[in-house]
Amino acid sequence: MRVGRRSLRAISALLTALALLGLSTPVVVARERAVAPGCSLLHVTSTPGTPPALRRVTLPGMTIEALPPPPGSVEALGYSAAQGKAYGLSNTGTFPFRESRVITVEPQGSTHDLGPLRHRAARMPPPWAVDIRAGAIDGDEWYLVAGHRLYTVDIDPDSATYLAITHVTWLAPWLVPLSVGDLAVTSDGTLLTVTTNYQHETVLLEIAVDDGTVVGTEPAALPPARYGAVVITDDGSRYAVADNVAGHSRFYQVGADAAGTVELARGRPLHHNDAAGCLRSEPQPPPTPPPSPTRSRSPSRPPETTTTPSSPTEPPPVATTPSPPTNTSKWSSTPRQPHSPRPPDTSAPQSRAPNAPALPTPPRPRPVRPVATETKRQWVLATLLLIIGAGVVLRRLR
Repeated sequence: MRVGRRSLRAISALLTALALLGLSTPVVVARERAVAPGCSLLHVTSTPGTPPALRRVTLPGMTIEALPPPPGSVEALGYSAAQGKAYGLSNTGTFPFRESRVITVEPQGSTHDLGPLRHRAARMPPPWAVDIRAGAIDGDEWYLVAGHRLYTVDIDPDSATYLAITHVTWLAPWLVPLSVGDLAVTSDGTLLTVTTNYQHETVLLEIAVDDGTVVGTEPAALPPARYGAVVITDDGSRYAVADNVAGHSRFYQVGADAAGTVELARGRPLHHNDAAGCLRSEPQPPPTPPPSPTRSRSPSRPPETTTTPSSPTEPPPVATTPSPPTNTSKWSSTPRQPHSPRPPDTSAPQSRAPNAPALPTPPRPRPVRPVATETKRQWVLATLLLIIGAGVVLRRLR
């Protein structure tokens, strides 16, 4: 059998590759994905021609739970963590007969009407002259944006100015034409909103609560749209919901750049939407311990008395206690003899102990199929090629 040099080189290269594969071991690195803590939001949505709907959305998994619908439209929704409920405005009527009533929304979806806002700030028109869309709560202060003004409402139930407007300021002039759909309070105490500027670019704006000036501007990797809901969770994550982007409402997690911005969900186009959170988690009641087993007490029986053995001639002592009932057994001071264990039955041999594990069933032997002669010849030829290739490799190494 003649084997050419090219075949020997190919065989030696194959053997070298096999040796390298046998020496190298693949290493798999497992990456752990950081999961943000959960946060539940109250989300109000409204579509043209349908009544508003209320739902609870859990982030970041987007678990949605339908809640009882509100009695009417809800705007400027803000959540008070101290009170464990959200405040919102329900606008009824049209200008100049518009009326805004304050309602509270519980985490379970129940609503309560608290009446209209009270106007205490001087020399400013009332906020119900125009639509109030944006709102956020920080402590006991509820911030509302109506037109080109920023209102501050007191929501401390123990205060004399409860549900009254305590401060009004003008927004920055260049901010007036922009759409402010919602507000969220940052960790610095400013108000964050998502809007689209004149160049059709989506930006994040931070507004000071004292004078309404813009203190920070940051571009956002979001499509130009009207964002009716803006929420900042407890861990600092930012979320925004667009009313309509290419025929769908879209729920975004806003990151620092395009790589960190993620679309979480999409749905039907919305006329308006608003959200507030994170909802305070209800404390779980402590588990009730199982009832302790009560021992059934037998009817009253006479106390045990220890008697000393007496001589046969001495009469036994007379007991002064009443005789026990007939349904109770008499107590004896003589201990009972334990029962002797039953000897094992040796008549029939036991295969295994009662508690010993059963032995595994031996596998069935596989039938041995005869190897064809042609297969044997192929194996012999492959063995010869491997031997010749190994010899060539050894000669080259010398």
